Amino acid sequence: MEIKIWADFACPYSYMGEKQLMDIIEKQGLTDKVNIQFLSYQLDPNAPVVPTETMTQHFMDGHAYTAEQTQHLMERIEKMAARVGLDYRLATTQVCSTFDAHRLMEYAQDNYTQEVAVKFNFALFHANFIENLRLSDHSVLLAIAEKCGLDTTEVKSVLESGRYGEQVKAEEQEVDQRKDFDLIPYMVFDDATVLQGVISPGAMKKALA
Repeated sequence: MEIKIWADFACPYSYMGEKQLMDIIEKQGLTDKVNIQFLSYQLDPNAPVVPTETMTQHFMDGHAYTAEQTQHLMERIEKMAARVGLDYRLATTQVCSTFDAHRLMEYAQDNYTQEVAVKFNFALFHANFIENLRLSDHSVLLAIAEKCGLDTTEVKSVLESGRYGEQVKAEEQEVDQRKDFDLIPYMVFDDATVLQGVISPGAMKKALA
């Protein structure tokens, strides 16, 4: 089975959805029968390289939420994450560009096995939502890549160049043109079944059947 997933490392629902999907795939013994392609989508292409606000400030300033509304939202999302085994620290997650993280993800998929690509993908999410590291920082990205077994010389070369940048933008444009696209994560199973946004385990199991 081929599964395409458009997601962003800045999207808490993307991390939850992908973690839930991978858990189901593993429990059903489908790991060797599923080919996953991680595709790029930036929620905010204009997000700053150097963060100026946390997720809390982002919702209060950018979405005009009150402090009480923001706290309630954060707690609700963190509870959802906990149900799939993720210990989010949303209030202190930094809002910054994920463009370079996506470029490196493209490189990882082009040059390594699916196992390594999956590991790197989740390491980026973990760094953002649980460790609250800055995904736009090249030293952070290099350290994550090294821990996942990627070639540091090649990673530096990608980061210092514009490689994979056009691919990131092309994938964003592709999904934006889909008539049914509304939310990320946006998952397509065998170019047929589409699941997006907050996805139930039952819907994922049905799509994998």
